[in-house]
Amino acid sequence: MAVLTVGCVEQLAECLTANGLSLQLTQLAPGPLDSALQLVRVGPLLLLRARLERQLHVVGPKLQGHQILAMDLAARPETGLCRSHGTVLPSTAVFGLTSHGDVHLTTADRTDLVLVVLEQGRFLQLAGALGWVELEQQGFAANWLQVEAVRFARVRSYLCQLFALAEACPGRLTEPGMERLIEQDLLPLLVEALAQGSAARLDRAPARIELVKVAQEWMHRHPDLPITLEELCRQVYASRRSLIQGFSEHLGMGPMAYLKLQRLHAVRRLLLAADPEQTTVAAVAARFGFLSAGHFSRDYRRLFGELPRQTLAARLRVA
Repeated sequence: MAVLTVGCVEQLAECLTANGLSLQLTQLAPGPLDSALQLVRVGPLLLLRARLERQLHVVGPKLQGHQILAMDLAARPETGLCRSHGTVLPSTAVFGLTSHGDVHLTTADRTDLVLVVLEQGRFLQLAGALGWVELEQQGFAANWLQVEAVRFARVRSYLCQLFALAEACPGRLTEPGMERLIEQDLLPLLVEALAQGSAARLDRAPARIELVKVAQEWMHRHPDLPITLEELCRQVYASRRSLIQGFSEHLGMGPMAYLKLQRLHAVRRLLLAADPEQTTVAAVAARFGFLSAGHFSRDYRRLFGELPRQTLAARLRVA
C-alpha cells in the first residue's frame, strides 16, 4: 500500500486496530504527530512500518496466536532509544518476542518502528526447519534479543528495500511466487539473526516499573476523577518519592504530568467524536478537570498543534 500520512495518535490507533493490534497510544512530546504509516500484506505475513516524529507511549494486549518481531530501524544511542517494560533497548534489539504478557513501549523521539507479524505456529515451524529446534521446543525465554550488528544491518536493508518496492510498485507483491520468495528470504534472515542474538534475561524487572504500571492502570480507569499526588500514592500504596522517581525513570516526566497528558488525550477523543452543534469545548474540558479555558487551550495546542475548537470543528470520526 501507499504510505499513509498520520496526523494524530487517534488515526494511528485506528489503523492498528483494523489490523488486530488494539493498543492505547499516548503522545508524550508536544507538536503535530506528522508521522507515516505503511502496511504490507504478503500472504500470511503482515509488515507494518511506522515512522514517528513524536515520542509515544504504547500499552495494550499482544496479538494472540501470532509471533511479532519488532525493531527500530532508526535507533541510535545519540538520538534516544526505545524502552520496553522500563528497559532501555539496544539499537540492534528485536523485541516483543514473548507471546504472553502485554505491550509496554516508550518510543524514542524519532522512531522508524517495524513490526513483522506471522501466525506463531508457522513461524515456529520455519524456525525448526532452519535448525533452531530449541525455539520450537521452548519458545522465546526473553522479550528481546540483541542482534549482532552485521546481521541486524542485513535485516534492516531487506526490510527497507521491501517497503520501498511496496510503495513504488505495489502490484509486484501480488505476482506469482512473490509470497514464497519473500518468506524464503526475509524469515530466514530474521531467524538467523535471532539464533545468534544474545538473550536479555533479567533477574528482576527494572526498578519501580511495576509500580508505574499499576499507577497507569488506575489513571486509565479513572480519567475524569480528580486526584492529588498524595491521593494517587495512597491508591497504589507507594511513597511520593518512589512514584515520582518511577515515572521520571521510565516516562521522562512526573506522574501528574503524565495524568495531565492522559486527560488531554481523553478530551481530544471526545471532541473528535462530538457534534459541534451540541457540544462545547468548555464543557468537555471541565469534565476532565480543566477549569481555566486559557491554560487548557494553551496546553492542548502545545501538545496537538491545534486549538481544541479546531478539533471539534473537524468532526473527525474515530472508530
